[in-house]
Amino acid sequence: MDVNTVGLREWLRRERGLDLADYEGLRRWSVEHVGDFWQALWDYFAIESPTPHARALGDPRMPGARWFEGARVNFAAQVGRHAAASDAAGAPALVFRNERLQREGRTVEISWQQLLDQAAAVAATLESLGVVPGDRVAAYLPSIPEALIGFLACASLGAVWSLCAPDMGVATVRDRFRQIDPVVLIAADGTVYGGKVVDRRAAVVELLGELPSVRALVLVSYLEVAGAEAPQPVDTGRWAGRVLAWSEAVSGAARTLPRTPGRPGSTSPPRPAARPCAPPARSPTAARSSSSRRASKA
Repeated sequence: MDVNTVGLREWLRRERGLDLADYEGLRRWSVEHVGDFWQALWDYFAIESPTPHARALGDPRMPGARWFEGARVNFAAQVGRHAAASDAAGAPALVFRNERLQREGRTVEISWQQLLDQAAAVAATLESLGVVPGDRVAAYLPSIPEALIGFLACASLGAVWSLCAPDMGVATVRDRFRQIDPVVLIAADGTVYGGKVVDRRAAVVELLGELPSVRALVLVSYLEVAGAEAPQPVDTGRWAGRVLAWSEAVSGAARTLPRTPGRPGSTSPPRPAARPCAPPARSPTAARSSSSRRASKA
């Protein structure tokens, strides 16, 4: 545990004057001074917002705690800040193997620039399909690179991402997705598990009929990638929505970069000034530690 927190504890010693000797000291301080701890993490990771916040924890009541009121953060933009340095260091964003690649001894690597470029292309596609901040995009995908790319595309637009695995039955997926009224469905035509390629084209078509809010389908052709022979295209029958191939979604010329909520096209502001933190108490009670810990997880 110490290995993962040494850098943070050294930063707290240098920037905040806190001498936290070990992981337990850091943990104890974090649950006794919840707001100070989360503000320290904000500063340590240099989280950026075009609008300021007065404090990390404005209202500590549980339930109902108010966190970083006034701040506006785009997760995709935060992730993208590290792309150039990671690519320069030769550290890929994704290292992927499915069962077919495993058998063939191959690995697919995707660089950070490729990841962000594809996410920007998919974001532009979603935008062309009418997706706006607050809209829901549902995904019926296995754990493949397209799932992360789709998530980042949604996050960059301020849309809500929800995913179910394609080994889940139609009724279960329908019941989950109907609760959020998705406007776009991103789905794979199949998956692979235990060496078996599973065709999910019929399930995708059935889902389209069960989700009346969906107006567009982005189809990921995964059967062939997974090892199926000459898979046939998906026939959506009388469904009136628009159908796009994933290859179209990532190959268009348009790119939509991450947008910070409330300030489209904003640039990163200067890093916030360091805030003083309270020192850790010497003898916390177990009850106080427990209740504060719950609050920090909210």
